[in-house]
Amino acid sequence: MNVRIATLFALALFPFWSLAQPGGTPQHTVTGNVVGHGTVEPPSLVVDEGATATFAIAADPGYRLGGVDMGSCGVHDNGDGTWTTDIILGDCGITATFVLSADDVVMQGDFDADIVRADDYDVPIQNAILGTSFNWITGEHCAGTSGAPCSSDFQLRPAASFPVQTRVYLVFRFPMSTPADAYGIVTDVEGEDGVSVPLQSGDTVGPEKAYGYPTSAAGSAAWRSAAGFDGYVGFRIFNPQSGRTNYGYARLTTSGSSQPSVSGFPASIVSYAYDRRGNAVEIP
Repeated sequence: MNVRIATLFALALFPFWSLAQPGGTPQHTVTGNVVGHGTVEPPSLVVDEGATATFAIAADPGYRLGGVDMGSCGVHDNGDGTWTTDIILGDCGITATFVLSADDVVMQGDFDADIVRADDYDVPIQNAILGTSFNWITGEHCAGTSGAPCSSDFQLRPAASFPVQTRVYLVFRFPMSTPADAYGIVTDVEGEDGVSVPLQSGDTVGPEKAYGYPTSAAGSAAWRSAAGFDGYVGFRIFNPQSGRTNYGYARLTTSGSSQPSVSGFPASIVSYAYDRRGNAVEIP
C-alpha cells in the first residue's frame, strides 16, 4: 500500500480524530487599571468565557475611591472592598480612580491642624481648551471634554489658550465665578486684567495679595519657559464647609516643550495646601 492510499484509508477510518485540534473553553484577559493613589488586585486575570472576575480595590491612606469605570466588562460593588465583573465575553478592563479624601489630609507637624495639605498629588494638566479642573476642598479633579465638560463645583481650571498667532499658552480659568471676589489666583493687579504671578518658597498668600478672577487669566511668561518652570500658584477660595474665604497655594511644574507652537506644557499640579481658618499661609 503506497503512502497516498494509506493516508486516504486512515482519513476514512478516523475522519475527525486525525484532523482535530486541541480545544476547550475560550479564555479572556481582564485587566485592573489604576488612576491616582490606590491599588487594584490582581492587576489582571485570565478567566474562561462566561465566567466573572473579582478584584479587590483599595485606596492609599489620604485617598478615597472616586469611581470605577467598568469599560466593556460591566462591574458591581460587592460592598466588602471587592468588585465583580459581569459575565466575560472578551478581553476588557476596569479602571479605578482615586481622589484625595479631604478629611484625611489634615496634617500636623510643620503645619497647623487646620492646614489641609495634599502632597504627591501629581495631576497632569491636559493641553486642551477645557483643561483640567481642580476642587481644592475635595481634592477632586476633572479633565473636561467637549462631550463631557466638568461641572461648576471646581475652583481653578488651568488650560490651553485659544491659539494666538498659531501658539498655544498655559492660562488659568475659573469654573466658579460667584462670588467672584472670593476666588482667584495671585496676579500682578486685582481684577480681570491680571497676569498670574509665580510664587516661591517663603512667599505668603493672604488677603494682602492682588487676585485675578476673570473667566480667563493670562499665564505669566515664566510658566511658558522652554526650559520648564517649577513654582507656586497662590489662590483664594470660598470654603462652603467653614463659610470663609481660604488662602492657599498649588505647586505647578512645567517641563518645557519640544513643540515650537506650544508654551507651558506638559504641566502638572504636584501638591497643594490651604488654611481652612481663613489665615494667610506661607509657602514652606
